Amino acid sequence: MAHVLKAFLEPKSIAIVGVSKTPNRPGHLILRNLREFGFAGDIYPVNPEGGKILGYKAYKSIKDLPENIDLAVSMVPADDTLELLNDCADKGIKNVLLVSGGFSESGEIGAKRQMAVVDLAKQKGIRIMGPNAVGPVNTSDSLVLHFYPMDYLKEGGVAFIAQSGQFCCPVMEHVMSSMHLGVSKSIDLGNCCDIDEAEAMEYLEEDPETRVIAMYMESIGTGKRFLEAAKRVTKKKPLVVFKTGRTEDGLKTAASHTGAIAVDDTIFDVALRQAGIIRAFDLDEFLDLTKIFDSTHIPKGNRIAVITYSGGIGSMVADACGDFDIKLAEFSKDTIEKIKPFLLPSTKTSNPLDCFAVGVPLDINDVYRVSLAAFMGDPNVDIVLLCLMVNRWVWSVDLNRVLSDLKQCQNKPVAAWVIGEDTLVREQTGTLEENGIPVFASPERAIRALGALWRYHSRIFES
Repeated sequence: MAHVLKAFLEPKSIAIVGVSKTPNRPGHLILRNLREFGFAGDIYPVNPEGGKILGYKAYKSIKDLPENIDLAVSMVPADDTLELLNDCADKGIKNVLLVSGGFSESGEIGAKRQMAVVDLAKQKGIRIMGPNAVGPVNTSDSLVLHFYPMDYLKEGGVAFIAQSGQFCCPVMEHVMSSMHLGVSKSIDLGNCCDIDEAEAMEYLEEDPETRVIAMYMESIGTGKRFLEAAKRVTKKKPLVVFKTGRTEDGLKTAASHTGAIAVDDTIFDVALRQAGIIRAFDLDEFLDLTKIFDSTHIPKGNRIAVITYSGGIGSMVADACGDFDIKLAEFSKDTIEKIKPFLLPSTKTSNPLDCFAVGVPLDINDVYRVSLAAFMGDPNVDIVLLCLMVNRWVWSVDLNRVLSDLKQCQNKPVAAWVIGEDTLVREQTGTLEENGIPVFASPERAIRALGALWRYHSRIFES
């Protein structure tokens, strides 16, 4: 039997109810996104005036729609939702995305309205995503049901689940454009009146396009089912969770826009650990962990080789290693013999490898290139961190040359930190990340992420 989320993420036909003919209104933007990204399924806008919208025939009511529609997307006002559900039931539409707000997030009256919607949906056999939801994305199907205007999609292995409507949209666009990550799915659950995070996890558990699941939470509804699903999922793929509402003020803020129910954070944290979930405590850590877990290379241990341009940076990295369960590797004799000819004669071949300790090497590109390749063959090294200083006037780093040997032999995780003039940093960061090497905002954040990667896989190795 097909999972319920298949109709929401892999629909063959979509009715969009309440599509305005005015540009930049939510329904209009959803229709535009579907058209711009080339969704191949059938699209049926519903507008009381009929006519055409963005070249699509508009139907005056749900009753006028063709049969066998997989999904209805509703922008109708909250007060009209019960009528919408009745019309969908009469038409045989069993899956409804409720975009509109005005439900539990709006107070007591809205909560009662939401309960009435849930009761009617159960009677009619209708499944609901939302309300107060932005809409899912499936990059492989060019499905973009966001009313947030998107510039482009990049397919990849990261799937997002969120309980806050406006979280998924800008975060997803940021990771695709600035972090150079590809996305498989984005599932915004809104108020979670029916379909919840446990069902979303169960769908993504079997999704071959998803390598890592990143979840933003404000509350937890079906705790037992959630934890049971998480225990299964985390044995197959990493699950990173960023939950807000750790403080009293945070709980109040969450409740104000999704109607979130308070959860004791200490109990929640213990439950996450027992389920094998990787928890992030702020947005930076959430995005860093998402980035490192999208890596296709698995560390076999926690011994790290570090290339740096400064002894001070090396000390910073060493301290961070102590904080995050990473150990500095002892280079093998073979690695030292490979690297030493490319360094200045008085430079120590130690870890961290300070390439600029006694001066600028004759060819810094060869130092980086040979060192990275040597680390891949060193049995004492499990992880590599490249701390890169860039300057276009004094020396030039040719990353295509540096990475040329690594592309042929990479078998371990490699992360990087880049510092220097901003334009050049962004340029070099893009080159590294497009070649599968994640770049972090500081050496410490890189080590923190690598430590989490190692701890997750060490648990998998043990189980």
